[in-house]
Amino acid sequence: MKDLTNRFAEFVRKKQLFYPEDLLIIAVSGGVDSVVLFNLCKQSGFRCVIAHCNFQLRGGESLRDEAFVKELAESHEVELFLKRFDTGLYAIQNQVSVQMAARELRYQWFEELRSMLSEERGVATYILTAHHGDDNVETVLMNFFKGTGISGMHGILPKAGKLVRPLLFASKKDIERHAVENNLFFVEDSSNAEDNYSRNYIRHQIIPRLTVSYPGFYDNMMKNIDRFTQVELLYNQAVGFHKKKLLEERNNEVYIPVNKLRNT
Repeated sequence: MKDLTNRFAEFVRKKQLFYPEDLLIIAVSGGVDSVVLFNLCKQSGFRCVIAHCNFQLRGGESLRDEAFVKELAESHEVELFLKRFDTGLYAIQNQVSVQMAARELRYQWFEELRSMLSEERGVATYILTAHHGDDNVETVLMNFFKGTGISGMHGILPKAGKLVRPLLFASKKDIERHAVENNLFFVEDSSNAEDNYSRNYIRHQIIPRLTVSYPGFYDNMMKNIDRFTQVELLYNQAVGFHKKKLLEERNNEVYIPVNKLRNT
C-alpha cells in the first residue's frame, strides 16, 4: 500500500480539492487527526496557516490544547489564528446544545477568517478540517438511524464550497500509523472517551460490535458511501429532469398541470 502522503496527494488531485497556489487554513485542535493533516499539507508543499478554536469548555485541557497548537505553529514558522469563545453563553442565548454552539461558532469564525485572508492576499483560500473515513462511517450510521433518507447516506462530502475534508480517504488507523512513523506529537481530548454523545456511543459501542460480526464492515461501508453518492446524484438529476418537464411558470407563480402529471 502507498504511504499516507502519496494517497493524500492522489486524493487531493483526483477530487480537485485545491491547488498549490491556493492558501489553506488548517483547523488544528491539537489532536492526532488535525496534526497529521497539517503534517501532510506541509510535506506536500502547500501554503498553510493554522486556525485554532478554544471553546473554553474543558478547563485546563482547553488551555493545554491552545498552548500546544501555539508551539506547533511556532516550531514550523506558520502563521496562527486563535479564537476563544464563550461557548456556554452562546448555547444559552441561542437555545442550542453546547455541541451545536461549538459547531456554529467554529464555522462562522472559519468563514470570516477565510473571507478576510482571501481578500487580503488575493488568492483562493480554503478551510481544511481533519474529518476522516471513520467519521464518515459514523455519520452515515447516525443519519440512517435518524431516518434522513437518501440525502444522508453519502455522509460527509470531500468538498462543500470553500470547506474541504481531504482525509476522508483515510481510516483512523492510517492516521495514527502516520503519526507514529513520523514521530508526531499531539494531545488527547478526554471527552472523546465518553459515551455521552450519540457519535461517541456509535464509535465505542456499535461499530466495534458490527466489526466483530462483519470483519469487512469498514471497507464495505466506505464502498457503499461512494455508491450512495452516485445514487443521490442520479436521483437528483432525474428529479430535476421531471421538474423541468412538469413545472410551468406564469406571472412569477409555479404551476404543475394535472394532465402532465397524470401522463408522467
